[in-house]
Amino acid sequence: MSSERFYRAAGFYYERLGGACALFPALRTYFREPITLQRAEEQVKRNLAARDENFLALIRTRVYDQPSSPYLKLLRIAGCEFSDLQGSVRRHGLEPTLIKLAREGVYFSPDEFKGKKKVARSGQSFRVSPADFDRPDAPAGFVGQSSGTTNRPVNSTISLDWFATTVCARSLFFRAHNLLSSAHAVYDAILPGMGAINNLVINAKIGMAADRWFVRKVPSRSRLSSAYHYLTTYEIVLAGKWFGPGFPKPEFIGDPEIHRVIDWIVKERQSGKTCFITTLPNHAARICRAATELGTSLEGAKFYVGGEPFTEAKEEAIRKTGAGFTSRYSFGGAMSVGYGCANPLERDEVHVTQDIFAMISHPDPIAHGAELIHPLLLTTLHPTAPRLLINVASGDYAAMSERSCGCALEEAGFALHLHRIRSYEKFTSEGMNYFYGDLFELMEKTFPSEFGGAIGDYQLIEEEDGNGQTRLTLRVHPDVPSLDEERLLRRLEQELGKEHWINQFQTRVWQEAGTLRIKREIPHSSLRGKILPLHIDRSLK
Repeated sequence: MSSERFYRAAGFYYERLGGACALFPALRTYFREPITLQRAEEQVKRNLAARDENFLALIRTRVYDQPSSPYLKLLRIAGCEFSDLQGSVRRHGLEPTLIKLAREGVYFSPDEFKGKKKVARSGQSFRVSPADFDRPDAPAGFVGQSSGTTNRPVNSTISLDWFATTVCARSLFFRAHNLLSSAHAVYDAILPGMGAINNLVINAKIGMAADRWFVRKVPSRSRLSSAYHYLTTYEIVLAGKWFGPGFPKPEFIGDPEIHRVIDWIVKERQSGKTCFITTLPNHAARICRAATELGTSLEGAKFYVGGEPFTEAKEEAIRKTGAGFTSRYSFGGAMSVGYGCANPLERDEVHVTQDIFAMISHPDPIAHGAELIHPLLLTTLHPTAPRLLINVASGDYAAMSERSCGCALEEAGFALHLHRIRSYEKFTSEGMNYFYGDLFELMEKTFPSEFGGAIGDYQLIEEEDGNGQTRLTLRVHPDVPSLDEERLLRRLEQELGKEHWINQFQTRVWQEAGTLRIKREIPHSSLRGKILPLHIDRSLK
């Protein structure tokens, strides 16, 4: 690192450390005021009853009263004044109004939202930045980051009052699954990864202390960033221990030490406790595969999985051990949009937390391979959300329905269900997302010119191996002669790690997990014979 870059980075982390110092007293207040189940139920009921008015209040103050709002530009292009919006919500309801707005162009695609692509509607165009959507009055909190794209990742301040808002639905989820008295562990990364911290901090607000925090080893950007993230993580751990119900110290483990998770489950089961493990589907499959190889039953354990597709192969790996599972669905890490149904018909079925979110499918379909899909569009309904979202596409699509399942989440008022949640524009493995739009030129031009072959000879595929692990496979046509596979794999890793350090970070995670590989096979073609350079295996769809 050059001296100029070092001092710039040092200044950046010095400012962050100032924020970390201000965070400590806020954590003390947060942990010392746990929320009861009764309070959570009452707050959810109030929020559900006031959904329409909460939405209108946000739109009035954060959009129509803010001339620079990107949403105001779209609403003006659509010819929608506040009185029009208010009238539509009160006559037709919130979701029908959002569907009408989406049809009239009031929405943001993932690329538009991240500033990668111009927003073009009715002959007018403009660009936005993710910061344009930030909460303007955010108090003390963590700086969260999206799990990675092909451009700069999205940062946002995730305040403690937002955690206090989301904890209400979380407590109802725990009650629905009878988990409030379970032994709890997390298997996920420390900062800058947000998944583990989010879950631990939210659960502590309920008074639910985790017993163990197993940390997957991930590469660091630099010694400076590593030091900052370690210090911030341990600040949160100390605050949870001193002022909260308790907070586990991170325990770093790799694949060879995965038996430590199994040993913990067995020990807790021997003492008569049920176990609840929050992790990624890939990690749950690894743990269960290791338990199966050891001949160890995990009956009485339940895995709480999310962050990547939860497929049949991963479900089978869990069921072989006698363990159970439930799912979650999040947007950008800090927005817990869906909690697993306690009486599901589908393996990844979740209830949408409609007290603080509105979710619709875009009324106009888009092509995804050989099929047409309707992207999910998310709208935030609470002022403490880290970002104001109005019909923002998550990059996912899903089956959406309302049904009477009889679980406590439905009784609380969460009637909307999602299942078969899949991405239409990003690869997902090891909890890392990679938006693949910029890889087309690599597959169709760069690789053929450097390694031989032609368009259609190289194809990057997201698929599962025989153990239920999600892999990214570069499929190369057998007719490509004299291929140096090792050099090609290094070249792929180099390209995946370009543009920003977060891309390097996630590529190293994939390297260490053995996610990337090359196969000499004929690339997959559509029913019409078309070969796309990027493909997601149907078992993951």
